Amino acid sequence: MKKMILAVVGGVLLTSTAARAEHKLLITDVLDKKQVEAQALFEYSHFSGKLNTPAESGKFTANATESVYSMGVGLGSGLEVSASVPYVFSERVKVQFDGFEPEYEKRDGFGDFAVEGKYRLLGGEEKPCTVVAGLGVKFDTAGGSNAGSGTTDVSPFIAASANMGHHNIPYAVYRATIRNHDEQDTHTVSVGLEKELSHTVTLDARVDANFNTSARDITANEDFTFELASYIELAHNFYLLPSVAYNIATDAKGKETEVRVTSVDGFKGGVSLYYLF
Repeated sequence: MKKMILAVVGGVLLTSTAARAEHKLLITDVLDKKQVEAQALFEYSHFSGKLNTPAESGKFTANATESVYSMGVGLGSGLEVSASVPYVFSERVKVQFDGFEPEYEKRDGFGDFAVEGKYRLLGGEEKPCTVVAGLGVKFDTAGGSNAGSGTTDVSPFIAASANMGHHNIPYAVYRATIRNHDEQDTHTVSVGLEKELSHTVTLDARVDANFNTSARDITANEDFTFELASYIELAHNFYLLPSVAYNIATDAKGKETEVRVTSVDGFKGGVSLYYLF
């Protein structure tokens, strides 16, 4: 029973807590030939929610401190490829039902290795509209003793941005994340606005809507992230990228345990160091 309940909680947290390596220097940007970018992201997240079964009620909390290290290179002709690997310093999930001792699950270590490519279909720097398409693959490399998800994920996406003048660039992204082993797939729609305040400071506000399909252990649900980020140029081509986000998820139910996960919300705070060679 403990493993089943933790599996349901883990399924709810899978899409809402994962740190992402994509940089904030606009999703539709593509590196020029021989350009190289490197980024180190550090993030803390806290989530909580309520648990209900036909006979009991309880709650869970989840805290994680993790990082993602990534590198990308421009191949020319509007093509860019990148690779990333996460490292979880600490991830702790606590589940407690009324009248029972709490149960814990913890993970740490390296996560799964991922690669991604994107191609500019039209537009480019200083153009009124830019469209890129891409494909990411996260391999099941970490193993059960580390911080991997236990799945191989394939993630095609398409993104578009428009230069509206006065340093305003709205953008939109659609990404599908397809997971094996009968885990939830996720369809993500993101809309955002990049606003340059000065030559050294840019703000980026974004909303993500994640639609998670029904899977072996859990029913379908949705979660929504509201994020405010910025990138601050500390030196030539060297940026500091702080961000804060609030996440809320709709109810989900375990198919075998009948445990219902409700009132799930939380926050994330992160900072990245980014350099363009």
